[in-house]
Amino acid sequence: MRHLRFISNIKLIVFLNLMFFQVGLLESMMSTLIPEMIKSFQINYGLASVMPFAYYMAFTLVCIPAGIAGGKYSPGKLPFLAFLIALAGVFIFVTFLTFQTSAISLFIMGSAAAIIQVTAIPLVRNVCGAENLAFHTTLNQLMFGMGAFLSPVIYSWVTSCMINGERFFPFNILLHVIPKGFEWTSAYWLFILLLLSLMVTVVLVRLPNHRKEKSPDHNEKNVYKELFRNKYVIFYFFSFVAYASCEQGIAAWMSRYFQDYHGLDPLTEGASKLSLYWLLLIVGCFAGMLLLKFFESRKVLAVLTVCAIISLLLALYGGTHVATIAFPMVGAFESVMWPIIMSLTLNSVSKHHEVLSGFMFTASIGGALGPVIIGNMGDWFGLETSLHYLFLPLLVVLSVAFWAKPLVINKTATHNYTKNDRIAAGADSGK
Repeated sequence: MRHLRFISNIKLIVFLNLMFFQVGLLESMMSTLIPEMIKSFQINYGLASVMPFAYYMAFTLVCIPAGIAGGKYSPGKLPFLAFLIALAGVFIFVTFLTFQTSAISLFIMGSAAAIIQVTAIPLVRNVCGAENLAFHTTLNQLMFGMGAFLSPVIYSWVTSCMINGERFFPFNILLHVIPKGFEWTSAYWLFILLLLSLMVTVVLVRLPNHRKEKSPDHNEKNVYKELFRNKYVIFYFFSFVAYASCEQGIAAWMSRYFQDYHGLDPLTEGASKLSLYWLLLIVGCFAGMLLLKFFESRKVLAVLTVCAIISLLLALYGGTHVATIAFPMVGAFESVMWPIIMSLTLNSVSKHHEVLSGFMFTASIGGALGPVIIGNMGDWFGLETSLHYLFLPLLVVLSVAFWAKPLVINKTATHNYTKNDRIAAGADSGK
């Protein structure tokens, strides 16, 4: 019996990680396609920025309702619904091929990604147990990063095969489906196959029920009022907005910047640099966790944020060779900003950690605002000048290291890795 349960848990873990991998693919592909959207739809920077804005605005609006629904419905229904919504969004994207429908489809895909991530975290905890959550949430982040890293690679390979008129499967079919000049949409047809396979899997896999914990406070409005009276909650929320603004501002416009100012082909060199950006963010996450084991988290945050600012300066003022290294390196220094700020946020209150975490996910609106601000400024002042906006959110993140309350050290611990630092790595925040 124990052996069968172990095999069942392994299957569930694989499935849950595939969910994060799919979200990474969808999210990174959106940024990869912006240069081609500008060309095919003949739009300016400001209109192009509507694409990531639509995606992250959906994420912001859906997170809290998805969390509420997750506590009311069986765990298998919401993932299936999310995959169905994502499938509808992808079909709209590849079928109509207009600016307006592309924005609508990305809003739909963003809604699906929000449902997937919000419902997956409690499932991970139920399957793996609270004592193993830190390891498995790190694995989830790795799979998300792998999806984000592979997405530009898949785009570059598939689009090149389409442009070159390759006749082997599945390109012999796609050549008759995709209009000439829109070969860059071909990668989404492959995503359809992955989404269909995940829908079949969620029907076949038996997902565990959520462990509902009784709370003495049943009035959600009172919980939010109590949290909002804490000034640190508000400060941390805007810090999260700033971080998401910087991360997605770079992801959305880096490839176009290399094309406009350094003459790099967005299909090859631009896509590879965007992949490197996500890859370094993954590597930086593990390096940051090692630093957190020996140094106080606010110091780590301050040092890495300063390094990110220096790297951004080199990217904007260095030559082509320097920029192609320095811009992706910003991702490595960004890697632990989110988890460190999250750990500090949870440390600012003594209860309602689950509600607080759900609320903080809505700060993904920064992922919508950053690309829009840079895109609209780029139409007025040029893209290179508008990218200087990124220094502002980095300075906001840097300020956290100075005004945040220090993490409470667990005196019974045998090392310097505090309880809240483990929360930053993904440990159970409700304990």
